Amino acid sequence: MLTVPTASGWAPRADAPAAVVAADLFAVLAAAFAAPPADLTTAQWCAPLAADLEDMGPPLGLDVGAAVAALRDAAADAAAGEPWLVAYSRLFLVPPVRVTLNTGVYLEGTLGGTSAQMISGCYAAAGYAPCASFHDLPDHVAMQLEFVAALLRRGADGDAAAADAAREFVEAFVAHWTGPLRHACERRTRTDGAARVYAALADVLAQAVDRSVR
Repeated sequence: MLTVPTASGWAPRADAPAAVVAADLFAVLAAAFAAPPADLTTAQWCAPLAADLEDMGPPLGLDVGAAVAALRDAAADAAAGEPWLVAYSRLFLVPPVRVTLNTGVYLEGTLGGTSAQMISGCYAAAGYAPCASFHDLPDHVAMQLEFVAALLRRGADGDAAAADAAREFVEAFVAHWTGPLRHACERRTRTDGAARVYAALADVLAQAVDRSVR
């Protein structure tokens, strides 16, 4: 599913259309909200992501300053040599889960409900098949963002229907859970250092969503 790793090596091109940069941004954010590889340290995860966002933000008119600062602070922290998966798991995976990445909880207060089924239907209608190794519900944040990225890539290649589908999916789903996700992360910033990073990433996503549905 996640075709763009955190250390993506993405390089800005002066002639890159905004649609291409937007597709790359959604793919990178998808990777950011997926569980990181166990062998990546905090510094190895945070520093390349900060560089990617710093390059992608300006062409799209996004304010990525807070996210870049949070990522670089984490990369410079004394614990930067520890696996980022530990911080990710503490925030998103270890019961009781502090912040959920299954957006049905934000949309309808439950797991595996109607919204998850509708999202799965959108995947099928677009011919999108999440990676079989990604074991989670279809409404996981990373899965939805990778889906949007895939549609935007098709749109950038001239598929107008895919571009319209991306916009409609963002309007119907992503636009409604991005704010609650950001607030959920913000509520944890006092007790969880990783929450500051993810709250800032959710803010970047909120800006991207706002521009994509105009």
